[in-house]
Amino acid sequence: MEPQNIDNDSFVSPRHFTASCNLPDPASVKIYDSTLRDGEQMPGVAMSPEQKYRIAEELSTLGCHIIDVGFPAVSQTERRSLQLILDGKHRGRIREEMEILVMCRAVIKDIDTTIEAIEQIGFSPRDVTFLLFTSASPLHVKYKLGPSLLRRAGLPESSLEEMPYSFYHEANITMLREAISYARERGVGKIESGGEDASRTPIDLLVDLGKAAVEAGAQRWVFADTTGSLTAESTRFYCEELTRRLPPCERASHFHNDFGLATANVIVGVMNGLPIFSTTVNGIGERAGNAALHSVVASLKYLYGLEIPGFRYDRLCHVKEVVEEISGIPVAAQEPVVGHNAFSHESGIHTHGVSISRKIYEPIPYEEVGGTPRFIYGKHSGLNSIYNLLLQHADDIGVEVSRDLALQVLQQVKEIRESVAEQDHTAVAIRSFYDNLSHLGLAEGDVINLARRCAATRKELVVAV
Repeated sequence: MEPQNIDNDSFVSPRHFTASCNLPDPASVKIYDSTLRDGEQMPGVAMSPEQKYRIAEELSTLGCHIIDVGFPAVSQTERRSLQLILDGKHRGRIREEMEILVMCRAVIKDIDTTIEAIEQIGFSPRDVTFLLFTSASPLHVKYKLGPSLLRRAGLPESSLEEMPYSFYHEANITMLREAISYARERGVGKIESGGEDASRTPIDLLVDLGKAAVEAGAQRWVFADTTGSLTAESTRFYCEELTRRLPPCERASHFHNDFGLATANVIVGVMNGLPIFSTTVNGIGERAGNAALHSVVASLKYLYGLEIPGFRYDRLCHVKEVVEEISGIPVAAQEPVVGHNAFSHESGIHTHGVSISRKIYEPIPYEEVGGTPRFIYGKHSGLNSIYNLLLQHADDIGVEVSRDLALQVLQQVKEIRESVAEQDHTAVAIRSFYDNLSHLGLAEGDVINLARRCAATRKELVVAV
């Protein structure tokens, strides 16, 4: 059977079940990438300004609509990263329409510091979008923000437990309103707002916070699942309520992946009023990471038929490799879409199937995402895969290729693979991987040793004085 004779009528397409889903106009869907900020917050990851700029160019070419570059106020290197990216945009190396977003807490001092940092590198606050964020859930508002909210009100921190929660809620809303109004007065052109731990916040409290932000001048509200705790059911509930109850504004999602549900939840959000979604390349980020760009866009395209205009799906595997090299964090071999094994086969049943048509076992055409098809030969290989391989290289082998020869080779392949399994190579490789991972950052002992050296230097200075 020739592959070209196999058409889509030979199997039930996933789109048969998703065709009636409430999908938005593809032109309204926006990819909001957080690789440079949330991705870099993955333990052990650190990127230089030049590396961040390289990733920003890749994201621009890929077709992302918004990139979050983090906190320019916190360090000179962060300001340098933003400067390179804005310069690149000015020079046409980064798409003019790609939105550059910076973050700061919803605090007047932070806004001033961030604006000063932007002006210091020769740009205006109108050149970027400001994300002014606060806390949302009672857990975060009372115990993270509570002491500062009490100080703002002139109250002692010792009254943390005795004050009713309504005080903290109203004080947080007041602080957010003031911050947004102040940013507008300082010349910030576009403002996004959101609250940490929104997915564990009672909906009425969350709507209060979102309404206050939009009424104060925020043009976009981002719904954050900070702990990756959403399910499809809770995602639908929150997205429907926010869409129904917030004043008109852009709405975005920012979902973490602690239970492995981020991709599914992003898609539920897209279908329920949040067409802007945050992702990171390779899903890197804090703890278990964020919604993975490759997984979300491929699922939308191949399972739901929603293809994002202008997006370069064929560069997904290339961008994956760039971020692997820069971050030092490889994706798992079995990672969907971009993993090393996503288009690899060893089992005889599978290799036989894909030799007839890749569609028999692969739901995604590898060339459309820049993948590499591979046959791996080992314990589970079948006679046909070995025989076909030998036929392709008959001239190199130097003898007539027969099935008997293929069977002999197959037996040796299996024996070699099983003998390797009995050795310690795999365990050594795994230990090496985790050892390298642990050395991406500094261990506790390293920090203590640094502290000892600093303390010794301080003593020497005191003695010298």
